[in-house]
Amino acid sequence: MRNKLLISKMKHNAELAQAAYGYYDLIGKKFRDRQDEQGNALAITLHDILDSVYNGYIAMGKNRWGQDIELGTLKGDFSPTQAKRFFE
Repeated sequence: MRNKLLISKMKHNAELAQAAYGYYDLIGKKFRDRQDEQGNALAITLHDILDSVYNGYIAMGKNRWGQDIELGTLKGDFSPTQAKRFFE
């Protein structure tokens, strides 16, 4: 039983270390290539930051003159299920 608990703690710590490298400053910014039914750019959520489905998607924002600029690329490497479970 002790080994099982130890492995569980190691897995949890590994996920925490992996999540520490997320680009959390992009939360609330807009996707360049992802839109809703009305054609509005969708906002980036906490789950999207770590989810590997959105790996390579570009985040857009506005500069001080109101022009759209690229802010960065998402580089999540959690599976969708893993990201959901991590934030629960």
